[in-house]
Amino acid sequence: MNRARAVLAAAMMSLAAAAPAPLLAAGYERPAPVVFVLGGTAIAAVAVTSAAHRLLRGLGPVAVPAGLPVALVALAALAAWSPGPVEEPLPAVVDAVLHSGARILTTAPHPPATVDLLAFPVLAVWLAGAIATVLSRDGRPLPALLPGTVLLCGAGALNPEAIEPGYRSAALLAVAAAGSLAWAPRAAPDTARAGFTLRVPAPAAGRARRGSLPRVAAAGAAVACAVTLPGAGAAVAAPRVLDGWPVRAEDPRRQNEAPGKPREVRNPLAYLSVWAAHPDVPLMTVSGPRTDLRWVALAEFTGPVWLPDSTYRPAGPVLPPAEVEPPRTRRTTVRVSVGDLPGDWVPVPGAATRVAGIAIGHDAVSGTLLSLDGPLTGRSYTAAGTVPDWRGWKGSKAAASGAGHGRYLRLPPGAPARLVDIARAAAGDGTAHRRASRIAEYLRDSYTFEPGALGGHGYAELTDLLVPPGRKGGGATSEQFASAFAVLARAAGLPSRVVVGFGAGSGGGERVIRTGDAVAWGEVYFEGLGWVPYDPNPRKRSASSPDPRPAERTGGEGTHRDDGADEAAGVGARRAGPPADGRGFTLLIVPPLLLLLLFLLVVPLLRLRGPRGTRRGGAPERILAAWTELLVAMRLAGLTVPASATPAEVSARLAERLPGTDPARLRRLAALVNAAGFGGPVTQDDAAFTSEGVDALATGLRRSCPLPRRLSWWWNPRAPFWSASSGPCLNKRNAVPES
Repeated sequence: MNRARAVLAAAMMSLAAAAPAPLLAAGYERPAPVVFVLGGTAIAAVAVTSAAHRLLRGLGPVAVPAGLPVALVALAALAAWSPGPVEEPLPAVVDAVLHSGARILTTAPHPPATVDLLAFPVLAVWLAGAIATVLSRDGRPLPALLPGTVLLCGAGALNPEAIEPGYRSAALLAVAAAGSLAWAPRAAPDTARAGFTLRVPAPAAGRARRGSLPRVAAAGAAVACAVTLPGAGAAVAAPRVLDGWPVRAEDPRRQNEAPGKPREVRNPLAYLSVWAAHPDVPLMTVSGPRTDLRWVALAEFTGPVWLPDSTYRPAGPVLPPAEVEPPRTRRTTVRVSVGDLPGDWVPVPGAATRVAGIAIGHDAVSGTLLSLDGPLTGRSYTAAGTVPDWRGWKGSKAAASGAGHGRYLRLPPGAPARLVDIARAAAGDGTAHRRASRIAEYLRDSYTFEPGALGGHGYAELTDLLVPPGRKGGGATSEQFASAFAVLARAAGLPSRVVVGFGAGSGGGERVIRTGDAVAWGEVYFEGLGWVPYDPNPRKRSASSPDPRPAERTGGEGTHRDDGADEAAGVGARRAGPPADGRGFTLLIVPPLLLLLLFLLVVPLLRLRGPRGTRRGGAPERILAAWTELLVAMRLAGLTVPASATPAEVSARLAERLPGTDPARLRRLAALVNAAGFGGPVTQDDAAFTSEGVDALATGLRRSCPLPRRLSWWWNPRAPFWSASSGPCLNKRNAVPES
């Protein structure tokens, strides 16, 4: 029995150390292998530390570092399976141990599970399992839960958006806590000083003996249920309830300045005027649904030029979701084969969610992606993203404001006064959406698209181009109109930026995107929606202009849309409805299944923590605990006895039910129970005889029952309450010495 309890306690420590695994794994590209690795690490740590603890008797804390060489061997195997920057296994382990933590903090979420990004979690789980094992084996079950709890909190700091995996981890830790409390050892003299052990007061005599242990068992059961049920319920319900909660923890990755700036020096917006004059040069081919591609977002305006953000963190194929998502989106995946596209920036559909085929850096603020392996020329990749559909949006949200969006409202010194006057006159009054739409409409209606116009998009060029609303201006390209929209929007108090991208291109299944498909537009940030696009490119073209390409066509309300907007709107509208992924069914079926599982686990656990679990201590306590278990077994078998029955009368009933039982052994058993209950002399050998006899009698009673009773023997929910209410049937008035 002690060995079984040790195995169960070790299992609970493994579960406590492995509990953070779902949350830690949520930060990687493929969570399932990471959960497997961390779970195996927890089991190995507990097994190795348990063996070391047995060998190093009296030196329990030394068992924690004693198992670290095994952890390093596991890291070497991991390096051979999934190497990082260093190829050789042993140097890779050294590199991973030294740099794993820093690389986790400077890598975008969802990277591949390489050894340099897994070493820190693996060692953390190993230490949590090792420390928990030593504490548990030394009789400190509550402190043994602390390493897993601390690790779970750290995993939550690294993955603040991982709601569902976080509650799964919390539920696993709650189950481990319940099991640890249920199988906690009694306090030994050298461990009671810690103050954290579960002390079971020794019964004094008679009724005290009968009542104390069942009450402790019932209290332990209540604690186990109180810890386990909320944790399991939270794992199912809380992710659904808190998914829309506006409060989110800050990702520590954003607090660090990561190295890596775009190697392309030239401003991507400057290409547009040159490309407009030569619109037929192929840049790339795209297969997949027709959709625009985003290339670069530019948020920093210096006066002469717009500049992109420059903080790009290495990222895996899976990219973190945007902080906010429009109400209607469609998921799109395209295959891109790059021709003579300059620069390192990666064109993607909408807000990218996955990019495979190239190593990328990700700027989380702007959503821009950068190739980490140099220019994209001649390379191919697959990109997936969520493309918003703004058709029918009425602009009820307010534009963002405050210190967090100050950079999108900032205009550098040197802005001509006439730009501010034009912005106010063009925007007018009304909601932020109406003012932004009027600015875009003013640019579309007052100017013409002229491919041969000179490049440049700073204050000087905009001053020469812009005229007061109501007058007709000259011609320019998408470069100037996108810059003009963003500058005028900021002058009107609207947070804005410029985005450069490409239209859907021409052709059927595999479309060719040419220089004439390049286009720029402006975006305004709205609270709760994110960036909303506005197309300021004129509908009217100069007489020398070629026919417009798909990217240069515009939609109503000033928002930028491609030719597939109608179809996209339909898909987006369907996606905006309630999810049809079975979550409702999950909410209905999972809680009952969890309750059934808890029932199947908790009831036998309470049986083990009942009289059977307290067969230790002095001989009288062991005898009385075993006798109480026998009385419960009789009730489970349908063999009841009056509360006033003496041990001799109980033995007689047992002899009737089990005719093959030795009468002499039954008489001795009754005599030992009387002696233990009334202070007679009993020894540990007598207690061992009683335990063996009770086990044999209980087994015989179970085998004598009909099949339904045998099947429900260990899961009868009344048994724990019978244990708490059934003391040894010791009626002193009727007690007589047994021969």
